[in-house]
Amino acid sequence: MTSSRMAFARFAALALVGVVLSSGSFVVVERLGAPGPALVAAATIFILGMAAVGGAASGTMRLPVFLTQGRGLPAAGLSVATATAALFGLPGQPAIGITLGLFLAAFLMGPALRRSGAPTWPCFLGVRFSSPLLRALSAVVLAAASIGLGAAALAHAAVALAGALDLTQPQAAALAGLVLALTAVPGGARSQTRAGVALGLVVLAGAAALWFVRDATSPERMLTLLAPITRPDSVAVGVAAALCALCLPSAQTIWPGLDRPEDMRIGLLWAGVLTGAIAFGIGPAASQSGGLFADLAFHALVTAGSLAASGALLLAAGQAIGFDMRPGVDRRWTPASWRFAALRFATVGAIAAAGVGAALYPAKAASMADPAAALAVGALLPPLLLGAGWSRANAAGAITSLGAGLAAALALIDGRLGSPEMGGASAGLVACAVGLAAGATASLFTRRSAQTPRPLADDML
Repeated sequence: MTSSRMAFARFAALALVGVVLSSGSFVVVERLGAPGPALVAAATIFILGMAAVGGAASGTMRLPVFLTQGRGLPAAGLSVATATAALFGLPGQPAIGITLGLFLAAFLMGPALRRSGAPTWPCFLGVRFSSPLLRALSAVVLAAASIGLGAAALAHAAVALAGALDLTQPQAAALAGLVLALTAVPGGARSQTRAGVALGLVVLAGAAALWFVRDATSPERMLTLLAPITRPDSVAVGVAAALCALCLPSAQTIWPGLDRPEDMRIGLLWAGVLTGAIAFGIGPAASQSGGLFADLAFHALVTAGSLAASGALLLAAGQAIGFDMRPGVDRRWTPASWRFAALRFATVGAIAAAGVGAALYPAKAASMADPAAALAVGALLPPLLLGAGWSRANAAGAITSLGAGLAAALALIDGRLGSPEMGGASAGLVACAVGLAAGATASLFTRRSAQTPRPLADDML
């Protein structure tokens, strides 16, 4: 095991010990009669501290590591999977869409992304179709969608922090933004992955606690596994379950049997399975009152999941702005320090934009999830599917699919087509179908590229 894997393993072990000890101490203190608000505040401070320490202690000056921790692609994987929730998710069950999004990324787009050597989805499109223009356009779409989705998750986190620490909404959003900056800026994907592992353990502990404190007989428990998530903040619960996309692809660096850095399918496969298991397990439990400890566990789950999901989504936006919108960088005239500065400033800017929205317009920020997901699914998914699944697709078809899907998604979101009541799921589905049809038609009626895309190596980034 290399030194980096040993460091990652040590941090994961310390985080696990911290979660176990803190969970036990909360049980003991609660039995002694400690006030509920004090316990919730202590748990919130513990969660914020774990995330901040995990991110701040993981800096790097290696560009491939900054973009993709161990090629697990946590930010890109979670952004597409979360957006796909609007396409496949059922009412009250957003985790279904997130789970299917992880499977889609694992078995269709993941292998193609790995073969290309690209560290991000826009970079994959640029390499696959030899088109810097397509890479820049897709980066704009990904950045806009990720900021919208990240702002929605950040708004959920700010609501939880405001209630736990007796803060105003702007103060809570500013605190959440500061923690997200510490979990993403020092080391990019590496920082976000370590912070995500720590927060993921909190999510798993909260889900387990909700399951075991639930008062039901065994047959009732099995039947209610299929019950919908009925809490008002069910979207936050679904995003919390999607946190597995951060943990398991990165666990392949330390987990025997998952050590296959050439293929991320195994990690994303187990992430999808565990996402569904957590969502269906906590759904019925969270819909019933289980006392102070159950409420504390649910609060910890929502806070940790929302923070991690928001951080990963906004990191994806920062990478799109600071890395993919400038595809023609000449490394001879652009020092590595300038490129890292651009990435970090872009990430801070994405976090600041989402934080301002969550602070000043919390209701509007929370409502951005549906249109942002429809935008990503309708405009970004068609060229990705064409590039990963159809060898005949060319640059003209990919650009056409992105443009047609984008136009259809914007028109459907605005209500100019269809009904104004059309939700994000329907808008994303229709726009994706329009984009795929337009891209396939344009590819068939234009000349096929004679060039074979050259896979990227880390020293080419």
